[in-house]
Amino acid sequence: MEKLKELGLDDEFGAIYDEEIVHKMEINSARSDGRKEGRKEGAKEREKSIAKSMLAKKMDIPLISELTGLSKKQITMLM
Repeated sequence: MEKLKELGLDDEFGAIYDEEIVHKMEINSARSDGRKEGRKEGAKEREKSIAKSMLAKKMDIPLISELTGLSKKQITMLM
């Protein structure tokens, strides 16, 4: 316990510890950002998949656009 107290008072150890904490926070933030980006990409792919199914059912492009949130241009590119 005494050694831990000594390390806590050591400036060099404290700086290393702080750097490690900041590094871990940056990694966690990057992971979180990556997950968010992956979810967005997955949602867009799902919208495109649904639009393709709707096109196969001969649904109107304006209706597909309204229901999926894709632009008419994006939908026509799926054809």
